[in-house]
Order: sequence, then C-alpha cells, then structure tokens
Amino acid sequence: MTANRPHATSPQARAVPTTYLALTALYLAQGLPSGLFAHALPVLWREAGVALGWIGALKLLALPWVLKAIWSPWVDRSLHRGTTPARWIGWLQLSAAGLLLVLAAIGLTPSGGGVWGAAALIMAINLLMATQDIITDGLAVRWLPAHRRGLANAIQVAGYKVGMLAGGALLLMLAAQTGASEALLFPAAMLLVLYIAIRRLSPLRQPVASTGKVGAPLREGLSGLLRQPGIWPWLGILASYKVADAMASGMTRPLLSDAGWTTQAIGTFTLVSTLVGLVGAALGGWLYQCWGSRRSLILTGLAQAATIAAWALVTPASATTALVYSVGLLEQLADGASTVALFAVMMSLCRKGWEGTDFTVQASIQVVFAGLFGLAGGLLAGVAGYPTLFAVAALAGAGVILALALKTRHRQLS
Repeated sequence: MTANRPHATSPQARAVPTTYLALTALYLAQGLPSGLFAHALPVLWREAGVALGWIGALKLLALPWVLKAIWSPWVDRSLHRGTTPARWIGWLQLSAAGLLLVLAAIGLTPSGGGVWGAAALIMAINLLMATQDIITDGLAVRWLPAHRRGLANAIQVAGYKVGMLAGGALLLMLAAQTGASEALLFPAAMLLVLYIAIRRLSPLRQPVASTGKVGAPLREGLSGLLRQPGIWPWLGILASYKVADAMASGMTRPLLSDAGWTTQAIGTFTLVSTLVGLVGAALGGWLYQCWGSRRSLILTGLAQAATIAAWALVTPASATTALVYSVGLLEQLADGASTVALFAVMMSLCRKGWEGTDFTVQASIQVVFAGLFGLAGGLLAGVAGYPTLFAVAALAGAGVILALALKTRHRQLS
C-alpha cells in the first residue's frame, strides 16, 4: 500500500518541543470527556441498577466521533484559508468546559429525565471534542515528519489515555468522596487550565500552510481517500482490528461492580491500569519504529486478543485483587501498543492538504465499528455472561489478526 507521507521540509513539519507540548495538551483535553462516558458513567449507572444492555449502548454517545468525517473537509478548508488552530481550539475547548458545568448542575442520575439530559450533554461535549480532534490529528500529520510517526502516535495515545484517566478513574475517586456532580468540576477546570497553558504557543497561533487544495471541492476531501490504491483492504482491517477490545473492554468495570468492588476501588484500578497503558503506548511507538507496520500490527494485535481472553478467568466470584490487576495491567499494555501501531499506519495514508480529513475518515470507521461491537458485547454479556463474552471477543480478535497476516504476508502496509 502506498503511503502519502507528510512533507518534513515544510516549516510546520519541523518538530520542536512546543509542537510536542501542544499535541500532548490537546490529546489530553480530548480524553477527558471520553473517560467520563467510557469509564466513569458505566460504573455510576451500574451501581444504580442500569441493565448491561443500556451500559453497552453508552458507546453510541460517541456518535459525533463517527460523524465528524462529514464536516472534517470544511475544518481542513477553514484552516487552509487562514483560521488559526488557536482560534478553533479556544471556542471548542471552552464550550466543552461550560457544558461540563451544566452537566454538574443537572446531575448524572439514571432515573427520570435526568438520564436523557445527561446523555444529551455528553453527546454535545463529544461533538465539540470530536471537531477538535480533526484539528489535532491534522496538525500531528502536518507538524511531525514521517520518521517521527511512532513517537507522534505514542504522544497521541498517551495524552488521550491520561485525559481518560482524569475524566474516568480520578473522577470516580473524587465522586466517592464528594459526589458525582461535584466531581465533574474537575474535568471542567482541567479543560480551562489546559487551554490557558497552550493558547499562546507559537505553532497554534500560526496559520496552517496553504496548499492547492483550498479551491478543491469539499467532496474531494471525503471521496479522495477512497480512491487511493489498496485502500479498501486496509479499511476492512481498520474496521475489525480492535474487535476484541471493543466488545470486551466496556464490560470489565461492570463486572467489577457486580463482584462487589467499590467505586473507589474501581477508580484506583482504572488509574493504575491506565498508567500501564501509557507504557504500552511508548512500547508500541518503539516497536513500530523497529518492526514496521505489518509485524507491529500482528504481534500487538495477538497480544490484545490473548489478554482479552484472560479476562474470562475473572468472574464475580473470582475477582480477587491479584487476578484483576494481573489481567487488567497486561490487557492495557497490549491495548496501548496495538493502538499506536494502528494509528501510525492511519497517519501514513493521509494526503497532503487533507490531513485532518483523511485521518478523521479512518478514525470514524474505526469508531463506528467499535460502537457496534461494544453494543454486541453488552448484549452478549447480558445473555451469556461475562466469561462467554470475553472468550468470543478474543476468538474474533485472533481471527482478524490471522486474516491480516495472510492478506499481507508478502508486503508492508505502509
């Protein structure tokens, strides 16, 4: 598959410390609301007696992360016409902070109309952060040269995981002490602090270098990627590569809740496992640089499937601290490494001038299938139980990796 590599000769492709700082802060900010609905909300709702099927459906609140491909060409066009990244980010990030304050005011109660209000606000916050993600991913492709791709995606995954940690695990720990509504003030304040910290950084205040794509039809942004040689087999891999994680990861914390773990204990576990996930992201970046796309995708994908299978050993009756931490830490290590490998290949396929759009289209495909797999996982867990879910998810993940290995046995992916 041919890669359209970022042009390292442009001024914005010269990596400097401020670019790494800006990207880290932006990805961290985007992880905050994701941690809320992916990690904290399932626990809070399960404690309130919400059915597993509904908890699995929480992934549907990520709909803006799927649909963002629709408006991504417009965002790319706006940047190329002179709107600075700082202007976009200020409006998006401060609006998300304001909506978190509104969410704190109405609460996260799963009864009455409160659940619908909370869901609508989380959807709106995801809309804002998904739009910011278009900008951030495009900047990462533009700013960092091809030989820094592994590092770039380690920053992406690590920053996002830290944001999820703050919006999920730390929020759960705060909620145990102060209540859920009061704890929501923390991610709102974090968004504000992060924006203040980076708003005057030079890379964000400079217009994106214009290209010949400014006058191209917006539909070219969405359709052009699909006409690239060899793209369709890659899209099939992209859609299914994280099937094991998508089906199973959303059910691990409800499992712990059913096993009698307290909110604070689950929050502490999520905190520790996410930190290990950061190590996994760094490992994934290093493996990608050493092994290339094919080997790193296959080996980290197999590790992901194997660690999901290990979760089948954990049941509400056997969820000892030692077993849960042993399985959970290995699973997060594999998740961080496999995600970096996947994102690095996605970055290599972005066309010049449509960097944000092309990465977004690929990310949207990955998210929509993750949502469908997550919904299926919640339903399967409710009908057949947790061990069956984890076993099925692991087998599906291993099958995808086997297909990937056979399909690409004579070539690299990028």
